Amino acid sequence: MPRREDPKEKIRTKISQGYQVVVPSELRKRYEVSVGDEVLWEISEKGVFIQLQKRLSLANIIALGGSGKKSSSVELKKRIQKGEL
Repeated sequence: MPRREDPKEKIRTKISQGYQVVVPSELRKRYEVSVGDEVLWEISEKGVFIQLQKRLSLANIIALGGSGKKSSSVELKKRIQKGEL
């Protein structure tokens, strides 16, 4: 796991009933969070870190296949699921 630098900003939110957490408006706008994007919870000895994983759009997927290199749709799907793309 890569070493984390000290955060330059901190934003506090509360956990609501049903253990739901709202992504603050400022972060939604800054990182263009969309419905369907996922949150990855990384657990380490230092605590829990949250990372946004953007859902790929159709345009992103088409661009991946159009790089001029031979590619396999199965291989691309695996790489997307692993968060490599």
